[in-house]
Amino acid sequence: MATNTVFVLTILVLCYAVVSGVVVRWYVAPALIFIAFGIVLGPFAFGVIDAGPDAHSFTVLAQLALTVILFNQAAELDLPALVRRRHVTFRLLVVGIPLSLLLGTVTALLVLPVMPVWEAVCLAAIIAPTEVALIEALLDDRRVPEAVRHALSAESGCYDGFALAAMLAALALASDRADHDPTRWGTFLLRTEFLSLGVGLVVGFAGGWVIALSRQRGWMNDVWAQLATLAVALVCFELAEQLHGSGFVAAFAGGLAFAVANRRKAVIEQTQFSDATGQLLELVVFALFGGYAVIVGWRDAGWRVFVFAAVAVVVVRLAAVSVALLGSGMPARSRLFIGWFGPRGIGTLVLGLLMIERGELQQTDLITQAVAVTVVFSLVLHSVTAPLGIRLVARDRLGSGGRTTSP
Repeated sequence: MATNTVFVLTILVLCYAVVSGVVVRWYVAPALIFIAFGIVLGPFAFGVIDAGPDAHSFTVLAQLALTVILFNQAAELDLPALVRRRHVTFRLLVVGIPLSLLLGTVTALLVLPVMPVWEAVCLAAIIAPTEVALIEALLDDRRVPEAVRHALSAESGCYDGFALAAMLAALALASDRADHDPTRWGTFLLRTEFLSLGVGLVVGFAGGWVIALSRQRGWMNDVWAQLATLAVALVCFELAEQLHGSGFVAAFAGGLAFAVANRRKAVIEQTQFSDATGQLLELVVFALFGGYAVIVGWRDAGWRVFVFAAVAVVVVRLAAVSVALLGSGMPARSRLFIGWFGPRGIGTLVLGLLMIERGELQQTDLITQAVAVTVVFSLVLHSVTAPLGIRLVARDRLGSGGRTTSP
């Protein structure tokens, strides 16, 4: 990445920071603003942003951003609330996510008939992950019932690991290197999910325990505790990747274990720097995405791609979540809100970049177009409808006498 590009992106971050409080009140995703900046300043307009000759550095930057975000999301989860509402989270993860992948695959096959089956699975996995933290003001709005905010956060944090496993499996089956040996697939599943989970739990707990002990004995000040927390997140990712597992699964598991090893107040303090780092990296990624992928994706996409994006964002998720939460005891408006609100973000971009790097697919260009259209469409739609959705779901909170509706 050129020095001039770094300078321009730094100025963009500074300009956004000045008005960030206003943007939060509008419930607009910051990522959407940086996509617009990227379009204006990218090679198709003023040409002052240069990502370099290949996508590798962009992929690394996006992976770092997602790693830090996943670790922080997990570390800041309210674990007692997760246990209390485990049946809602369980339904979203065990029923909602597989159903979203299935419906997304069927949609791709019907709307994009040139798409082979395993490539359709790959596309469904790429566009499935949600990132509610993109509109952070929604998660901070106390009008939204706590049960809803918690369900969205827990699902969003876990989605990337499930989607990554599905995408890598689909990539292998879709490419010429497909191997149908069941032993190999068993090993793949163990590495991608269970080994990564174990690595994350061990590293996260050990790192959290060491940091907590060091702070108690006065060996570490607050600044270094925050830096050490960021280092723990990166170690989780890299160690899992070295063992041919999933660094993203390890990062999320590491965040959970890190929270167990620390007091909740200490976790919030220690993740302040990594939160800021994750947001900074994410916004830079979206600016580069706007500069290089959005114009090309929207320009080359046919009407079928736009139909697929609309159905995937609006219909597929809403149907999957509605089925998953039937009989959960959660009010209808809350179920509808969870199903409606699922912005696509950094997870979809990272999976798309990994697909480009690792896959040998027939429809790579079509998948790239679908990713570009889906992400932008999702960010616009959910930013515009967030205030109305909050007003509607707030009635569930008011209906419980001011207390958060808890299933």
